[in-house]
Amino acid sequence: MRFGSFCALKDVDFRVERGEIVGLLGENGCGKSTLVKVLAGVNVPDEGGSLWLSGRQVPLPLLPGQFRDLGLSFVHQDLGLARTLTVAENLVFAETASAKSRRTINWRREVRRIEHLLGSYRVNVDPQAPINQLPPVGQALVAIVRAAEELKAYRERADVPQSILFLDEPTVFLPENEVEFLFDLVRTIVREGASAVFISHDLGAVRALCDRAVVLRDGELVGEAAIDAVTDRELIDMIVGSASGKLVGRAHRPAGGTGPAAATMCEVDGLRGGRVRGVDLAVRSAEIVGIAGLLGSGAEDIPYLCFGSRRSDSGVLTVGGRRLRLPRMRPFDAVRAGVALVPADRRRDGIAPTLTVAENTTILVNERYTRFGRLQARRLGDLVQRLLEKFDVRPRRPDARLGELSGGNQQRVVLAKWLEIDPRLLLLHEPTQGVDIAARAEIYRLVREAAAGGMATLWVSSDFEELATVCDRVLVMADGVVRAELTGDEVREDAISAAVYYYSTTAASVLSDPGGHE
Repeated sequence: MRFGSFCALKDVDFRVERGEIVGLLGENGCGKSTLVKVLAGVNVPDEGGSLWLSGRQVPLPLLPGQFRDLGLSFVHQDLGLARTLTVAENLVFAETASAKSRRTINWRREVRRIEHLLGSYRVNVDPQAPINQLPPVGQALVAIVRAAEELKAYRERADVPQSILFLDEPTVFLPENEVEFLFDLVRTIVREGASAVFISHDLGAVRALCDRAVVLRDGELVGEAAIDAVTDRELIDMIVGSASGKLVGRAHRPAGGTGPAAATMCEVDGLRGGRVRGVDLAVRSAEIVGIAGLLGSGAEDIPYLCFGSRRSDSGVLTVGGRRLRLPRMRPFDAVRAGVALVPADRRRDGIAPTLTVAENTTILVNERYTRFGRLQARRLGDLVQRLLEKFDVRPRRPDARLGELSGGNQQRVVLAKWLEIDPRLLLLHEPTQGVDIAARAEIYRLVREAAAGGMATLWVSSDFEELATVCDRVLVMADGVVRAELTGDEVREDAISAAVYYYSTTAASVLSDPGGHE
């Protein structure tokens, strides 16, 4: 499978046995999503490949939508939902596409039916809500329900002898309890006769769910093994090759920004909004401060409230001596003050997928390269090439649509765009979500490098190992307020996890006894 001169898949042989759950692993850009999109009829592969389902050969390339006649169902990395349509419309249209006959739709009745259907899966979302108004976890659950219902429909069709569910990074937006719901659902589907392919960078999740692992690297199959016959280190060696020794284990945390002489770069006073009930914090120059908390603690709201992309009820943000009243602040004001935001849902909030890599990378600095109202194309092109090399964006094609790149490479472009404005404050929300181990290490390096120049960083993540790796201090949130601060040797994964769960279950008692947490 080629994109111009770039070969995304090279003679890949891939099989799934009946009743098996296969983990498909590899770095971002290795070809996993490309392979899935070939089977979904989105990508057209080169001639010479063959597809066999239940002993029957199926001609390639597949037509768009043909996968439904073959018993295949997908939860794509970008979920594949029509974001401007409602939950009910997405589910009903999926059923209509799978059906052999057309029917008139009674929407009032369908909304009631979809409400009951969602309840049967323990998914609490409004059937009449547009998809783009749901939080990421709600959108992911709707996509999972849609796929499960497609598989049910396949089992009732005599012309579909076997069904396979493909899950491309399905857990990145799901809290722990919803991940367990997904895994139970997949196991039930497989017990009823289907098979599943699970794409993930989370080796713990792969080990918990899968029977066998298949690893791609640079578009080629480099290994496969039964899950119970291979260690995590062996899987990592297959995924990243000789680079694994540099990437595995705890990285050194920088000392910058922690000393008493470091100047305060950013202060947040009296922040309220969303789930946040009152937060005061400060970040020194060159310091990386982590914020940890369970879903609903308010931690996930802080980056957006401080950027002005979500309305706050009260609060003041001071950046480099400039005071900004948060209830009146807009993202435009934040950028002018030197505030940058890397959001969790990069495809929805962080990139323009239909624009080119070059356009996404330079969108915030075009004014610097404009003279007499015209862009200086050559200087701008030189900048793009330097950034693609510095941030190791693959493939290095400025004219490629950003939406065609893997998640990790999209994230590198997002970082390049924001760091090029030389921000005073960088806000990060789950910045390594859905990226491979190599891209994760590179993101750590790039943020540390930028922080060393004096930038203040707020890093919100549900990955406590990540916070322990990159942060100088970690603030623990529960019930909308900061309950604890971990510094020095306390910044460890086990200590962060213990603090998060302790304060999440004892928030009320801490309010009445502020000293009790000692």
